[in-house]
Amino acid sequence: MTRARLAWLLPAAFIVWLFFVLASFFAVQKPFAPATAAALAGLLLDGLTSGWLLLLALGLGLWGLRWLRLASLSPGERLIFGAGLGLGALGMVSLGVGLTGWFNRPAAYAITLILTLAALPQLRRLWVDLRRWRPANRPSRLAAVYLSAYAALALLPALLPPTDWDGLFYHLTSPKLAIEAGRIVGGVDVPHFNFPALMEMLFAWAMLLRGDVAAKLLHAGYGFLLTGVVYLAASRLLDRRAGWPAVILLASMPMLATLAGWAYNDLALAFYQLAAIYAITNYELRITNENPEKGNSPLIIGGAMAGLAMSLKYTSFVTPLFGVALITYYALRNTQHATRDATRYPPFATRHSLFVIRAAAVFALPALLVAAPWYLKNWALTGNPVYPFLFNVFGGAQWDSFRASWYAAAGTGVGWQPGTLAALPWLLTLGTRDANYWDGRTGPLLLLFLPLVIGAGLSRRFAGRPVPAAAKILLVFALAHYLVWTLGVVWSQSLWQSRLLLPGLAALAPVSGWIWASLAGFNLPRFSLSRFVNIAVALTLALTLADVALLTLKIDPLPALAGFESRADYLTRRLGAHYAAIEQINQLPPAAKIVFLWEPRSYYCQRDCRPDSILDEFAHLVYRHGSAAAIARQWQAEGVTHVLIHRAGLEFMRQHQPAAVDEPVLAELLANHLQLVADVAGAYQLYQLK
Repeated sequence: MTRARLAWLLPAAFIVWLFFVLASFFAVQKPFAPATAAALAGLLLDGLTSGWLLLLALGLGLWGLRWLRLASLSPGERLIFGAGLGLGALGMVSLGVGLTGWFNRPAAYAITLILTLAALPQLRRLWVDLRRWRPANRPSRLAAVYLSAYAALALLPALLPPTDWDGLFYHLTSPKLAIEAGRIVGGVDVPHFNFPALMEMLFAWAMLLRGDVAAKLLHAGYGFLLTGVVYLAASRLLDRRAGWPAVILLASMPMLATLAGWAYNDLALAFYQLAAIYAITNYELRITNENPEKGNSPLIIGGAMAGLAMSLKYTSFVTPLFGVALITYYALRNTQHATRDATRYPPFATRHSLFVIRAAAVFALPALLVAAPWYLKNWALTGNPVYPFLFNVFGGAQWDSFRASWYAAAGTGVGWQPGTLAALPWLLTLGTRDANYWDGRTGPLLLLFLPLVIGAGLSRRFAGRPVPAAAKILLVFALAHYLVWTLGVVWSQSLWQSRLLLPGLAALAPVSGWIWASLAGFNLPRFSLSRFVNIAVALTLALTLADVALLTLKIDPLPALAGFESRADYLTRRLGAHYAAIEQINQLPPAAKIVFLWEPRSYYCQRDCRPDSILDEFAHLVYRHGSAAAIARQWQAEGVTHVLIHRAGLEFMRQHQPAAVDEPVLAELLANHLQLVADVAGAYQLYQLK
């Protein structure tokens, strides 16, 4: 054998030996079980699907920014605004596909692949720019550690099967039913299905491609976008040093981590509203200090962001109204300045007022056009563009004056009690009266800085420096949100939910970050206020991180993530009797039709389930039919076969609205018209209609 052949033979033999040893070893001593491998592969696919959609949306949004010729945007701004704009466009695509009856997996993959090919050139350009981009400000090591740990703890629950209330109620249930039907259809008696549904359409697209975990991760993605726009607002509108303090204060709210793990839409709503205000403020400050004839593209982006916020919740009306009011204010103010300075800037004096008033229309028109499809869809399916609200004006399918009054719950709020109203910031921080404690925890730091924030808002200078005009804009926007939220709390107990104030709190974070970064101006020779506050904030953040970590440990996500616990076992552990009751329903014949009483969640139901969406089903039946026999006849006419009663919901109504539970009618219904089929731990009873 020649030396040359030997030189090839020895390495080849060793490689064969290497494969043999490793393959035989790991075939016997497996590093993980097949269930673990499947679970990890599933997590990878969920992450890749959501990441694919986010990158696709970014590419689509970058096309929009390029069309608007926004060359002055930094790579960070292009990243944040491009992703937000593209996600909105993807939601519109999902809506169009659903309305035309193409809600199926092959069509979704085909459309997604085509859009991906269209997005690739823009993604490539952004990648090149990002590689050259050097951020002007980096977080400290401690800040980076805190934010990384916080983000990791927020993402762990997002990787688990959904168990959150509103997700199982309507955020995921509406897309699931549309996918099962192959199209978006009306006629389902859940009013929330006809709310503006941008997030639900994004969920539907992710569910078509992969599943509900990938859908949840999209909401977590909005959490990162919200963080980005808070950083931009603080660092570019206020002070470069305020960016990371603002982000830390935003991430000091435990509610942010909680919502990131749920299939909700609150993070998306806060992002779009703050992004709209950021764009408007950039424009207003520019036209105040520079030549106004540079184009209206920032206002178009701001209007689009406001329209996308209106595509998520009716409560977002604050943003477009605030935007128009802000533009009008600057128009009036600068008209006065232009009149005084007409000798210095004659062309500017004659054109400026009309230019800025026209800018209000440039902002409002995109907002209306972007939001219109969702309201037109509601109008077509229910006869009411803002269903189920304004019933007296528009009416609405499957709605009447009884349900309108019930849903409004007028007169159940805190009322006009001066002491309670004055204490509202403190009470909402404590969370003791919140309708949903876990998703309403704001943390103490924003309240801690609130006196200084108010003082800066009422002053021209703070810590020896002028107060930025953008700080006052953000504060007025936060105040507007707070006033609307307060009216809701005064009106109805169901609206005492701190998460509904999240857009205002997000707007407060940049100003609070600027205040925190400016505290050195109050230091004395023998006392450093900034150092003292830093210690208090650091201790608070440590406790917040421990709180979020303990809550994550309470969920115990690792067995489910690692495949040691099946999806069904995890849902049984987390949802308890609810999931067990749904499993009982899923064993009924396929033609079964089940009415729920005092239970609005039906996501895991595989039969024709009719949830009690606003807990009014029984009261409404009594209102319409009057007797148990008449109710039973109505159910029979509708083809109802079974009734599920949620005992905790019933007891809740007996405690808070006893008049809504007609006990004689209920007793007769149970005794004469329903036959018990299954009792799930005393929490749920499944009955068959006789």
